[in-house]
Amino acid sequence: MAEFNLHVRIDKNEETDPMAVYGPYADDSEDVTVEETDEIDADSDSDVLTPTEFLEVEGIETFADIYTDLVDDPRVVHLSLRGPTAERFPIPVQHHALQQIGDPTLYEFHALDGQVTLVIAESELELNQVHQEVPDGALG
Repeated sequence: MAEFNLHVRIDKNEETDPMAVYGPYADDSEDVTVEETDEIDADSDSDVLTPTEFLEVEGIETFADIYTDLVDDPRVVHLSLRGPTAERFPIPVQHHALQQIGDPTLYEFHALDGQVTLVIAESELELNQVHQEVPDGALG
């Protein structure tokens, strides 16, 4: 098990090798490894590559740095913050919507910038609670 998981869906017009996206992070840190699973559903869009590989990440700082890089990467069509070995579940929330969270003591918070904070749930149940309390437009 890993603290966090990151999984990308890649624009085939930009990149076809998932290791070109994942490799720099796994090569630069002992807190990041590339793992593989068959539990990831393929995307039905023929222009999108859904790799079986994903990142296991230890530490919120490392996770936040990788997330910030990948969310702006033109090769990345979609970035999933859940995975088969994750122990914790982050969700990006706009700062203005943080007040919608009913019991903030259940979560850890990590500001990414002046507009978005990662809300980190310890269980999928807590993660689902954030999804219910925070408006869709303020998530992700």
